[in-house]
Amino acid sequence: MITLDTEHIKNLKQQDQNAFNQFYLQTVDMFFRYINANYFISKQDAEDIISDFYVKFWEGVKSYKEDQSFTAYFRTIFKNTIKDFFKKNSDMPFTELKTNDEGEAFEDTLMDDSDITKLLENDFKFEQIESAMKKLDDISKEIIYFKFIEEKTNEEIVSITWSSNDMIRQRLSRAIKQLKKLLENNS
Repeated sequence: MITLDTEHIKNLKQQDQNAFNQFYLQTVDMFFRYINANYFISKQDAEDIISDFYVKFWEGVKSYKEDQSFTAYFRTIFKNTIKDFFKKNSDMPFTELKTNDEGEAFEDTLMDDSDITKLLENDFKFEQIESAMKKLDDISKEIIYFKFIEEKTNEEIVSITWSSNDMIRQRLSRAIKQLKKLLENNS
C-alpha cells in the first residue's frame, strides 16, 4: 500500500527529485503487476506505458489540488496513459471501462461471504486462475485486483474509483461470480 504524507505530496508538487524518486520506488512494481494482470501486452509495451505515466505524472503533479484524493489522482493519470497507449496502437484490443447491466436487481447480484470463502478454498492452479482472470471484463479484473491483490477495503476502492460503496459491493460480487463460473467450467 502506498503511503504518502502531505509533506511528500507538497514536495512532489514543487518538482522535488527526491520526492519523485520515492514515489517511483513505491509505485513502479504496483503498476507492473496491474498491467500484467489485466492486459495481454509485452514487457516492453508495459515499460513504455509506465515510462509515459511517470512523464505525465511529473508534468501534471504541479497542478494537483489538495482537496482531491492523491491516490485517485495518480491512478487516473495511469489509466489515461493506458488508454492513450491502446489508442495509439489501435490494432490491439481495448475495452472501455463499462459495466454490463444485465437487468439484475442489486440484491440478486451480491454473493455471501460463505460463497467467496468456498471459492477461495478451492485448490485451483495459478494457471487456471490467470486464464479465468483474463476472460473477465476490465472492471471485474480491476475490482478483484484491488480487493485481493492490493488487499484494499471497499472504502479504499470507492475513493480510487469514485464509485459508491453499494456499486463496489455489487461489482465485486458480480466479478467473483464470473470468476467462479469460469473456474468451475475449466476445472
